[in-house]
Amino acid sequence: MASSPFDAAAARGLRRYVRLVTTAVGPAVDTAAVHWNPPATACLVLTGRLRWFPGRDVALTWDGKHGWAMVLVTPATGALVALRYQGTDVLPVPQDVAAFSAGLFRDEFPGLPDPPPGRGAAHAREVARRLAGYAVPGRGRPLTGRAAAPVHLYGVITSRRDPA
Repeated sequence: MASSPFDAAAARGLRRYVRLVTTAVGPAVDTAAVHWNPPATACLVLTGRLRWFPGRDVALTWDGKHGWAMVLVTPATGALVALRYQGTDVLPVPQDVAAFSAGLFRDEFPGLPDPPPGRGAAHAREVARRLAGYAVPGRGRPLTGRAAAPVHLYGVITSRRDPA
């Protein structure tokens, strides 16, 4: 079995990174979840509704291939439909993700209409390395300020160490 570049440090880093994004987005986040099994993903369910889709729930989702996207939740199936992608950087600073989300709620069209191009194995290793940097205390921005929604964790990693 091939080893995944997504190890315990990257899993801890993803959880901390999502906490930082959740804090930056603020009280608009209802629920935050991280799934660290490859492919690693995150989802921030938002409390607001977009003016153009008043009957639909919205969320910010993240994956290591495309980065952040604003999505609509389809009521009947729960399927996610991407509206806009934040940009080409898979791990933008949390304040940029918050600005992207706020812009959409202001009826602006920030980011990209289509997903950034797919990336290969070297990119996945780079994302895991960058995420592992968030796991180190003192790296990134501190978790102070507004209280964030708790980040729920799902998945199992190949390492025996718990990513908590």
